[in-house]
Amino acid sequence: MILLRKIFGAAALVTAAAVLAPGCGALQDSLPMKDSGTTPGCTGVCSADGGPPPDAGFPSDGGSQADAGAPSAPVLMTISEARRLPAGSGTRVLLERVVLHTVERVERRAEGAQEQVRAWFWVVDPARPTQGLWVHKDWMDLPADFVPQVGQRVDLTGVMRTESGFEQFIGYRTGLAQVEIRLLGTLAVPADNLVPPGFGNADGGRARPNPELLGTRVYVPGPLVVTDSSPLALGASGFELEGGILVSTRSLSGPGSPDGGAAGCEGLAFVLGDGGTGVFPLGIRGVWDTYTFVPCLDGGTGETCTPEPDGGRVPGTESPDGGPGNRFTHILHPRGCDRDLASGWDAGSASSGR
Repeated sequence: MILLRKIFGAAALVTAAAVLAPGCGALQDSLPMKDSGTTPGCTGVCSADGGPPPDAGFPSDGGSQADAGAPSAPVLMTISEARRLPAGSGTRVLLERVVLHTVERVERRAEGAQEQVRAWFWVVDPARPTQGLWVHKDWMDLPADFVPQVGQRVDLTGVMRTESGFEQFIGYRTGLAQVEIRLLGTLAVPADNLVPPGFGNADGGRARPNPELLGTRVYVPGPLVVTDSSPLALGASGFELEGGILVSTRSLSGPGSPDGGAAGCEGLAFVLGDGGTGVFPLGIRGVWDTYTFVPCLDGGTGETCTPEPDGGRVPGTESPDGGPGNRFTHILHPRGCDRDLASGWDAGSASSGR
């Protein structure tokens, strides 16, 4: 396989400028975006809010690099360089010696005598631990039976894509698709990134804070006070911490002690319940990445509903003229109480009456 090493010369910069020119000018939404960095996916033709267009999604399920004809020679890049590629460029990227740090979901099916796996996971560059990335492995991406596990060290070849704006919760997320995976062995996952001061203020979902840490695991030191147990942006699937940090609870479940001690999440209800102020004395951890919500056309919430034609958005950020508001924001995704909330919490006066 022929590998090309990425070199930014003057000619390359001129070419990149020509590709980037259409559609990525000033933000056109009536809502201020308040990005503190480059908007993920705002390359090539962008939507009205400066993000990727709703139809700029990953290949449909069942598709893979095998459907795309002869692949071009991959270009060796860092994760940060890959994120800056123009959308739809078709450049095949090689990410060397990255480590799987979190697995979102794995699905299996039998195709004849062969098992095929579809999976979604995050990787991090151990040499550059603030650089992480979402990866979408489809059924026939090679090896077809590869099962991702935390701590695997791999070389990844693929194409940068953006999840469709109609994908619930993960719409508009930038990541690697049409992947080919080479397993190298295992390696300890880098320590969670200690966040900088002022980290994570999503302004109720109107902003996209700290894009420089997207796709990585982070640690937000405490004490942290719960300021809203059910913010409009997240509804019943998350809460807000002081400083405007939105936190998802979609992955927080499991057996444990009634007070929510290590390995259990039951006590979280007391932290978020009415009548008291919940506190995480030692902080909280999780994956830092995007979030959107795709509403149903009829106002329902069923998974098979017909989505609204505008696609995903952040509830509560709608513009005064009726526009859909911010298409996505950045939030914290803890993966379990036994790990990411195991530093403990104090339910305050909400714990009375247990």
